[in-house]
Amino acid sequence: MDIMQRSCLTIALALAAASASGQGFYVDEQSALRLGNAFSGGAASGSDASTAYYNPAAMLLVGDEMAINLSAISVQSEFDGDATTGDGSIAIQGDDAEADNFDLLPTLYYVQQVRDGLAAGVYINAPYATGTDFGSDSVSRYQVSESNITGIDLGLALGFKATKSLDLGVSMILQYLGAKQVVAINTPALCLGQLDPATCSSLGVDPALLGSSTLDGRFEMEGDNTDVGFSVGSVYHLSEQARLGLHYRSRITHELTGSAKVSFPDGATTLVNIAGLESVTTAGSAQISTPEVLNLSYFQRHGAWSWQADLSWSKWSRYKELAIQSRNSTVAALTAEPQVYDWNESYRFAAGVDYQLSPQLTLRSGFAYDQSPIDDDNVTIDFGFADYRALSVGLSYAINDQLTVDAGFQHTLQQQRDIDQNNLQSAGARLNGEVTTDVNSAAVGVRWSL
Repeated sequence: MDIMQRSCLTIALALAAASASGQGFYVDEQSALRLGNAFSGGAASGSDASTAYYNPAAMLLVGDEMAINLSAISVQSEFDGDATTGDGSIAIQGDDAEADNFDLLPTLYYVQQVRDGLAAGVYINAPYATGTDFGSDSVSRYQVSESNITGIDLGLALGFKATKSLDLGVSMILQYLGAKQVVAINTPALCLGQLDPATCSSLGVDPALLGSSTLDGRFEMEGDNTDVGFSVGSVYHLSEQARLGLHYRSRITHELTGSAKVSFPDGATTLVNIAGLESVTTAGSAQISTPEVLNLSYFQRHGAWSWQADLSWSKWSRYKELAIQSRNSTVAALTAEPQVYDWNESYRFAAGVDYQLSPQLTLRSGFAYDQSPIDDDNVTIDFGFADYRALSVGLSYAINDQLTVDAGFQHTLQQQRDIDQNNLQSAGARLNGEVTTDVNSAAVGVRWSL
């Protein structure tokens, strides 16, 4: 097989690995109430119907309730540095690598007390939802133009009283996961990697266009899958005012199936034909898992005050490597060696406080620290996140005995991460600099006591 063909098809591996990396960014924003205290104490507080998701054992604390939330998340990313190709001395032409993404995430939770000591719940939310679009003409286009992840959970939960002090719970989770990645193909770099400049010119590929997007091709890969998992939890009542919660969410393994599309510009037709390449759509699959998560929470109430804290552990070390499978013999041969990206296990700590100012109004605030699972050597521009530190405020207002409105806002302190990322089309093509990210989120919700 021609070396140029291998170089082009190898792009599929890089894209698949980047898509897998996208699963690492779990979305906290699943409840307007809990946004206000930085999502602290979720496995123990039992504050609203979202506990069907955070710990089904705590549903016994909720009563009969339906909660609807809408969260808005703003993520602004900017690359500051050098984008080069060829031998590293040719600047890539294009727009600045900036992304300004705004996403709306709705959630729905319902909890019903079936009888004394037994509660059931159902929920639908989006715990994995992230996206970045730098544009098809940005200087980062050979690393990534666009990437997004969509994960949606449908859960059925059951909680019951095991002893006077101990509540237990379990839930079954049906999870949909979809991923998409788009990257530009540096056609002149492919040619110059194997042939001399004069030969490339004779084939219609002008070496002077090496840093330009004029002869760019396009590679797009997407796939999805639905699979099942579970969660189990417990709440231990230390007293009438204090309790501990422990919740475990299982790994869910997805066999993503979809398509990989390659296209080349008309100006590179001669080169493409000689190299045995073509614009093609082919099927492929990859196994990706959303990781295990273990959460330990504490909650205590004292008069008008309540405070909570938790420590979470996520097994992101599941992402050591990714292997691509395809019925296409060429792709299968090229993906025999898996992509390695070596993520780590990570921890998150959060603490918050609530104050009931009046029978109608409750104020809250919180702080969270979340450790990034990505080592410096594995940072990419679309996932250039560092450890994050977030500050939250929020409130709840009871309109009447049945209806309560929740609102929250969270500001994540600015993240900065050094990056030195190459691409598989040309050893000299790389991004070297710093990625700066700003994240803000807000949410509103309505709770009905039934």
